[in-house]
Amino acid sequence: MIPVPSSEPLPTAESEMLSRLFYDLSLAQIDYAVMRNHEQLPVRVGARDIDVVVTPSHLSQAIGVVARLAAEFGYRFANHYADERLAQLALVKRTANGLVGLQIDFFTCSQVYGVELLSAQEMLQDLRWHHGIPVVSEAVMLLDKWLFHLAVGKPTHAKYDPIFAAVVAGNWSKLLEKLTPLLGHGVARRQLDLIRAGSASAMPPLPLQQRLALLFGAWRAQRGRGYLLLPRFLAHRLRERIRPHGTWLSVSGPDGAGKTTVIEFVLAELGLAYGADALAHRGHFRPSVLPRIAELAVAAGAKRTVDSDYSRPHRGSPSGFIGSLVRLCYYLADYVHGYHRLVRPALTERRIVLFDRYYHDVIADPGRSRIRLPNWLLRGFARLVPLPSYSFFISVRPEIARARKQELTRDQIERLNAAYGDLARRGRMIEITNNGFAHEAASAIVDHIFADRDRATRLKLKAVLR
Repeated sequence: MIPVPSSEPLPTAESEMLSRLFYDLSLAQIDYAVMRNHEQLPVRVGARDIDVVVTPSHLSQAIGVVARLAAEFGYRFANHYADERLAQLALVKRTANGLVGLQIDFFTCSQVYGVELLSAQEMLQDLRWHHGIPVVSEAVMLLDKWLFHLAVGKPTHAKYDPIFAAVVAGNWSKLLEKLTPLLGHGVARRQLDLIRAGSASAMPPLPLQQRLALLFGAWRAQRGRGYLLLPRFLAHRLRERIRPHGTWLSVSGPDGAGKTTVIEFVLAELGLAYGADALAHRGHFRPSVLPRIAELAVAAGAKRTVDSDYSRPHRGSPSGFIGSLVRLCYYLADYVHGYHRLVRPALTERRIVLFDRYYHDVIADPGRSRIRLPNWLLRGFARLVPLPSYSFFISVRPEIARARKQELTRDQIERLNAAYGDLARRGRMIEITNNGFAHEAASAIVDHIFADRDRATRLKLKAVLR
């Protein structure tokens, strides 16, 4: 069955794209079905993303459909991620009404730890239909989520209790048949009894031995497929450790540049593309896994109090050469240690890490850190610091900065603009002007990230679609 686009005008860019997506997938005779949250389709997604199961042989063809529609409707690829079980495509489009985001996840199986729990062929049996859109059966919807939570030893959310109870009541025999080889007849019946009673979220996790038995039983049932999926799972996890797929950016500039407001708009727009819960860490200047030097001085009895007057960023006199070098080495230790402790784990989870200022501020504005060292030396030490993928410098005219804040003089603002601008000319930073509205500067930052991700994705898709 091919979903036919409505003859009525579609009210939004989202609904137009969704209608064409399902129409073109069906027209291409791709075996697919929506996995969950289908109730508002094709008018709107109704969730953070669309989860679609496709047969492995049709995955490249399905990605090709999305790529063609993205080009036709003027979407950019904000992200592309692929591993052993899914291909994730995040699309964005800037319209007169703001940013439109659409994320599509194509799954080729339901699996955990490289073990297939449900094949695409199993998931595409007994389909339901919603406005001409194929949707997986209720039993598959439950098994996909329930088996995953059983295997990882985590309870499901309480919001699923009534939904799961109704599904078990209507699909008892089918679910028992699937669960018995994995859990044993007795355990499977007890699990289904509790789910049918509306107690799914209150059930204790399976003991480790039973979870391992579940995974081994599922792996053995795969036969030849299991020997391919598990190595691919391990290879992809290793790749993520080596080259994390998250988004890491920093925003710098003189006081009065409007960084705080710009950052709020940036986070709001990135949330539309990557999900509102995608932000993992928001730091200031450095990771701060090591305490402030002033706090160490207080603990050692060298000082009585910690100076927290942040309204005067250059209030302290710079240290001498040795003191500056010690201070810089301490900060370098925090940058390196903080990256491995805070930043890298978040990037491995494909999340967003944002810093208001970073090491570039040590180079451009060393007086803020009470450092007085040659600029070439500070730039050289940057080679030891893990740096963001995108480092933005917010430039601003001195009179506008002074109207916003009075922390700096006109000459100080001009010197800082020149210092940050030098880093931008050296390719270390990206200059964004903020002499007008903050949301315009934020859009310029976000559009730069999306344009870069779009170029990288299109290069990947050329290889995938050949």
